[in-house]
Amino acid sequence: MPGFVHSGIVFLGLSVMKTKLFLNLTNGIEAIQEYNLKIEDISFVRIQSSYFEAHKYDEVIYELDHNLLMYLALGYECVIYDYGARADTAKALRIGIEWIRFVLCKRWFGTDYTPVIKHKIVSNYFNKKYSELSQKTKKKLDYYKKMCICDSISLHGINGNTLMDNKPEFYRQILVKYFSQKAL
Repeated sequence: MPGFVHSGIVFLGLSVMKTKLFLNLTNGIEAIQEYNLKIEDISFVRIQSSYFEAHKYDEVIYELDHNLLMYLALGYECVIYDYGARADTAKALRIGIEWIRFVLCKRWFGTDYTPVIKHKIVSNYFNKKYSELSQKTKKKLDYYKKMCICDSISLHGINGNTLMDNKPEFYRQILVKYFSQKAL
């Protein structure tokens, strides 16, 4: 059933699901102008694709934004926008969303989530990486587990590709246009 977003709330028929929008830094900033997002409706997060390339899965979880974790614990649908430089799907989302869902389901609910990346089930690899989570990362997750009032993780990504990767002035100009005093 199609839905629409109004002031951060998704209306699906008669039910209402609260939604928070996040832009993954830096390329996700492009979504502001592409989707005409309202500044008051967005937050920022930084899921670094380089951490996945270096197999630093613990750091991905440890560095997750506190607002993202809190909204997920409160049962919000969290949508992250990002753009891949060499693919239609940004690595931070393609791997990151599956990894975050996997970890939170296991840590908060004691349930297994079957992660799929590029049509392949990666549970064995994620279980190995989960077993390597540091105590400080587990402690951070457990803090939000105490706040959790939901029984599932609603985390999604909206992807695109960009030709503007590693062009910080392009992203800065978007921020100037939409966040300057004149724009507000």
